[in-house]
Amino acid sequence: MKLGEKLKALRKQKDLTLDKLAELSGVAKATLSRIENGVTTGNLNTHLKICNALSVNLGELYKGLENAEEKVVAFDEKTIKDAEVFNYDEKVSAFILAKQTGKKKMLPQLLIIEPQKGTPTEENLPGTDIFIFCIEGETDLKIGDKTYQLRKNGSTYFDASLPHSVKNTGSKPAKLITVVSPVAL
Repeated sequence: MKLGEKLKALRKQKDLTLDKLAELSGVAKATLSRIENGVTTGNLNTHLKICNALSVNLGELYKGLENAEEKVVAFDEKTIKDAEVFNYDEKVSAFILAKQTGKKKMLPQLLIIEPQKGTPTEENLPGTDIFIFCIEGETDLKIGDKTYQLRKNGSTYFDASLPHSVKNTGSKPAKLITVVSPVAL
């Protein structure tokens, strides 16, 4: 349930009109209408005034509300630690660069591979594509029975239903951005 729907339900449960709730809360009728219709959500101060007028606490207003999906997710060197991590093993990690991936059309990841280590061979479902961009390092990308060198600033795009794996052939950690579409974990 969304905030506006919840507010409207509580208001009707108390048998109040928008005019009466505006009078009791000190919140403009137009603002209340916009909240109920999902045009705006208001702020905490507005929510407190509405709750006081309805004789409910904030917890009751917020209970059962949908979590707002983040429209923009940004990571940098300091916040990457907050990303969800999938570890192939202790030497290969994939940091998932999106939230709520089940609702997304693509899965961006930062893949970090320690020297002389690699991912196991994977095969995704037919219709799945992968784009890989090498940020730093020296890697060999095996797709089917062919091996391709992928170096700094190099990229590749391929059908992910083919067996594939990546190995760091260098002496420093390799960092790659991978984007899988549709989402496949």
